[in-house]
Amino acid sequence: MSRDQMFIAYMKAFEASTKHVGACAACQNGQPCAVGAPVHADFIARQDAWNERVRTERKQS
Repeated sequence: MSRDQMFIAYMKAFEASTKHVGACAACQNGQPCAVGAPVHADFIARQDAWNERVRTERKQS
């Protein structure tokens, strides 16, 4: 996946996670609902991957 594609996927996952939290009363206290849990997990995984990529790129420069 290109750097741009990875960043776009990360931002889309962020958007999906924040939209879900904004619309879901059950997800307001840091305890995701059954529908929100995979949405939030996807965001966290993409965020971790992005942060790792940035760290790796910085080490290489």
